Amino acid sequence: MSLLIDGFNLIYKFPELESFMYIDKLDEARSGLLNILRSYQRIKKGNITVVFDGKKEPSREIRSESFGSIDVYYSLDYSADYIIKQFVKKDQNPKMVTVVSSDKDIIAFIKRFGAKSITSERFAEIVNHAFEQQRLQEEKMLEEQIKVNPKITEDEISYWQKLFSQKKRNQR
Repeated sequence: MSLLIDGFNLIYKFPELESFMYIDKLDEARSGLLNILRSYQRIKKGNITVVFDGKKEPSREIRSESFGSIDVYYSLDYSADYIIKQFVKKDQNPKMVTVVSSDKDIIAFIKRFGAKSITSERFAEIVNHAFEQQRLQEEKMLEEQIKVNPKITEDEISYWQKLFSQKKRNQR
């Protein structure tokens, strides 16, 4: 799996991140999205590349960075749409790339190269479903662990200690 994500397009599909955008907290919104994607990547594995419009910081010309194993690009003077199209156009095997964006222009462009697409809305649903499945699986494992290794209270420990020490005395 190789995902190429239109960052700001996807941010708006997570309500907790969207609210940051409305109060002009871009860094928090970007970091939140990257944290969500890193958690998703732990579950599903695969390469993730995220492209954000503009600059990371107004005074710095950072073109790319890594967030764990996620590659992050900033479009600087271009649009994220342009950068995403260039990535697909120059990819040696674009059929192995899935672009996450709801931008119809991007979707039409990448299909010409055989890349797959998924809307940001649908991808957000997939991510949330993966998290829910992970949570349910962890709960099930915890329940199984409790069945195998139940907790013993201090009173129960004391009772059994007394019982066994009495048996030892009686056997002597």
